[in-house]
Amino acid sequence: MENESDWIMRQLHAFADGLGYVLAHGSKSGKTAIVFPQAQAEKLPHQAELADLIAKQQYAAGAQRLLKLQYALPEQDFMKLGVWFYDTLNQLNDDELKAGAFSRSSIVAGLKQLAELEL
Repeated sequence: MENESDWIMRQLHAFADGLGYVLAHGSKSGKTAIVFPQAQAEKLPHQAELADLIAKQQYAAGAQRLLKLQYALPEQDFMKLGVWFYDTLNQLNDDELKAGAFSRSSIVAGLKQLAELEL
């Protein structure tokens, strides 16, 4: 359990858990929505575009593109796409992140920015 011994990974995991709770329980209407995970074959809108940027190690460009999609997507899809994007980056090793001029702290900052967006 290498991830459990790394402070940043524990913080990222705790932040993702908190973001999941907010998404599930933080509805302004007071209603709770049950969100079922998508099937593996189903892609979110613009997911292929962001995956292409990740494959090209253009992580910062992907983060900027994600933010530009904020008002182009329904709130729920935008948040799912953001969580997917940063989760995908978090699965990369430190050398891969460094090759794309990105870091674990950039991932944490991106997730915080995502959580603070007024949708």
